[in-house]
Amino acid sequence: MLMWTIVKKINAYLHPILHSYSEIIFLRHYLTGLLLFALTFINPQQGTAGLIAIISAFGFAKFMGFHTEFLRSGYYTYNALLVGLSVGNLFDITWVSIGFIAITAIFTFIVTLSLTNVFQRLLGLPVLSIPFVIVSSLIYLAASHYSNIYIDHFAPHPETFIVFADILPVWVPGFFKCMGSILFMPQVLAGLCIFLLLLFRSRILAILAVMGYLLGATIQGTFIGSFEEAYRDAAGFNYILIAMAIGGIFNIPSLRSYILAMVGVALATVFTKSMDVFWSQFGIPVFTLPFNIITLSMIYVLSLLNYPLRPVVYKSTPERTLEYFFASRLRYANATTMYLPFLDYWTVWQGFNGQWTHQGVWQYAYDFVKTDADGKTYRGDGKLLADYYAFQKYVCSPVRGYVVFTASTFPDNSIGSVDKLNNWGNYVVIHDERGFFVSLCHLSQYHVYVKAGDWVEPYQVIGLSGNSGYSPQPHIHMQYHATSYLNSATLSFCFASLLSKGVNHAHLIPEEKQVVCPAYVHHFYHQVTNFTLDQQLTYQVSHRGKVIKVITFKTKMALDGTFYLEHNGSRLYFGQSETRFYFYHLDGDDLYLGLLYQALPSMPLNYIPEHVWEDYVPQSYITSGLSKVLAQLYLSIRGDRLDKNAIYHFSQDDTVVGYIKSRFSQDSVQTSITLDPFVKFSAFSVGDYQFSIRR
Repeated sequence: MLMWTIVKKINAYLHPILHSYSEIIFLRHYLTGLLLFALTFINPQQGTAGLIAIISAFGFAKFMGFHTEFLRSGYYTYNALLVGLSVGNLFDITWVSIGFIAITAIFTFIVTLSLTNVFQRLLGLPVLSIPFVIVSSLIYLAASHYSNIYIDHFAPHPETFIVFADILPVWVPGFFKCMGSILFMPQVLAGLCIFLLLLFRSRILAILAVMGYLLGATIQGTFIGSFEEAYRDAAGFNYILIAMAIGGIFNIPSLRSYILAMVGVALATVFTKSMDVFWSQFGIPVFTLPFNIITLSMIYVLSLLNYPLRPVVYKSTPERTLEYFFASRLRYANATTMYLPFLDYWTVWQGFNGQWTHQGVWQYAYDFVKTDADGKTYRGDGKLLADYYAFQKYVCSPVRGYVVFTASTFPDNSIGSVDKLNNWGNYVVIHDERGFFVSLCHLSQYHVYVKAGDWVEPYQVIGLSGNSGYSPQPHIHMQYHATSYLNSATLSFCFASLLSKGVNHAHLIPEEKQVVCPAYVHHFYHQVTNFTLDQQLTYQVSHRGKVIKVITFKTKMALDGTFYLEHNGSRLYFGQSETRFYFYHLDGDDLYLGLLYQALPSMPLNYIPEHVWEDYVPQSYITSGLSKVLAQLYLSIRGDRLDKNAIYHFSQDDTVVGYIKSRFSQDSVQTSITLDPFVKFSAFSVGDYQFSIRR
């Protein structure tokens, strides 16, 4: 037990250290960081200096009281690592230089924290490698004065693939040397290894790296009149970093983002050479200054323009960020949500931008009527108000909040006439606790059951539907606006937790003539999906009927308060809305957490057996090999065409079964999960895997 605790402690420290290495090439992956760490020791002096720097920065952060979780991604320590690698080019590793490296690494960490705070608060920008440029430039300026540790020559970089490099087109070894220069190792072998790591983890970044280098070096060669010189210029790694950052990291990979990345590379060709001329007067390389200036400038401009393809959550690779971004649009509401203002089935008579009155600044509104099996809104000849199915039916609050205005004295119009002077008729205006206002209009005379100042809850009856105001037939008019004035401009919204056409929708903007009904919450399902901190789920895992191992998922909480299940360093984040349980996303590569996600990516908190619900399961979970690569590349071009690929339903009140189908291959998966109010998920199966709880 003690040994296991020690191993976990060491592992907790190793992750942020190794993530610092992988962050240099925009990846966050433990093994990638480990391989890059090993690669830096092609030059032992440089590798040692980098290791001393990262340990010093991390150790200082822990000494100052920073939580390991805060440092886990490596975001705050990779600049210190870069400074250590750059110092390894200048100084011999001695006891004196070790102290110097530690001091500069700690200083870099402090600069990183300071600039991160300034950049994020004032500009909403990442700090990138600006701290590294500042500190390394200062060190290089002063290097000649540190005669006790200064090498007075750069460490040699022996070439191992030089025979092959000589017979290749000049841009090939030039590209690999630029890749190697990212880690201060401008040699073909180092660059090849980095590129292969990049290609294995992210095809998008690998393609962008090649495109960025070729475009930047070609433009530079055109300007200076020598393509060979341009392709051999090690500063070309700035083109690689710009292309990857703009095209795959700080923007969602797409054709638009790729074009913007290439524009950034083209801009950098001028800045890189001009900065090189200026910096060389002081004997300082340009480092990543062109990359920082161009990338930050373009990110800032795009944020001013509200560029729509900006990631909210950064995953470990662009492929995963891309899929999460478009999947979130499918899975979660993109507008303010509210409940339906009635208790049973009603039909949309007029929706957003409707053909009659929902136009201009009042386009975001809904009119609902009740219809029979033939689609008619009345019985008989429809001459009397009582003939209409929607007359004097319960109208409910769609939100939680205070009533601010009501009117109830306007008469219900006879069929064929309207009240043009009192357009809204009888109404209730509710100030939602989230800060906006909801209006329900055309209510029946003297049938408004609330008054100003009353607190109302969703589905609480507030009156009866009628035909007052500008209303040709009994119906419910509902709109959402930023102020309490009925005539103010309306705002977009969507409905939450509703049934329509056999589907249980988490959110929906229904179309005209669509029949909808509320889906009420059953508290049993709240209990089933309500986890407690440190709760453990231990399962016996079988594959094709054969027991293969026993695993334990442990419930923990992230710094932002989000709960997650942890196994082998991976995290499956989850939570509840008022009406639905979600597994949000998986951070890591754990197979078993991924299988649990497939078994139940989401679940409505109600039991309606005749209805299904749809969701999206990432392609990487259900495809592999070439199909997976092609799917990811397709999404990077046409991610807006992503559609739900999984369907679930209750086979019993405690059992959910599902079917997942990939649109990019013949792969499909059948799932099943059994719910239990105490152990949560007593059993689940995904394809050939079966899990049973061990009590």
